[in-house]
Amino acid sequence: MNENSSPSEAVTREPSDVILARFLLYSPAARAAASALKDGAEVGITFTDVPGEWRFRGSSAGTSLQLEPGKPTDPDFELRVAPGAVDSICSRPQAEIGELGVAFFEHVCARDPEQKIRVNLHSGLVKLTRRGWLGVLSKGGTTTVSWLAGKGLRGAGAVAGALGRFKS
Repeated sequence: MNENSSPSEAVTREPSDVILARFLLYSPAARAAASALKDGAEVGITFTDVPGEWRFRGSSAGTSLQLEPGKPTDPDFELRVAPGAVDSICSRPQAEIGELGVAFFEHVCARDPEQKIRVNLHSGLVKLTRRGWLGVLSKGGTTTVSWLAGKGLRGAGAVAGALGRFKS
């Protein structure tokens, strides 16, 4: 805050975990993604601006994605998320699932550390398919497929090869 600004002008950003939890709860695209996930689908998350570990998984009813504090038990992948990526993705509450998929992948490819999402994949293609993650990808429709194709990822084999680069 500078000498010409008032205290009411100072805006404090909410922590990334709070922003993401709210987004997952209210976003129609997050609910659509949740409907594709199967039992056991789980993601571990750490934030670059908030200490601790989180996990998200689909609700037992398949109607929402829930972010909760704690270490994941059997994550399919782990994400390390910078605040710029959280802000960018969560600022689109009414976006279609394909648009959010593209935004996610753009942040995976980002070079700016404040915008970056780092991925550490733990599951192979069969397990990802069994747990519904490829169903989430397919719900992105032509928007996501076109973006992936533009990056040279055409077909399941190319996607599997790209995923292999993130394997732990």
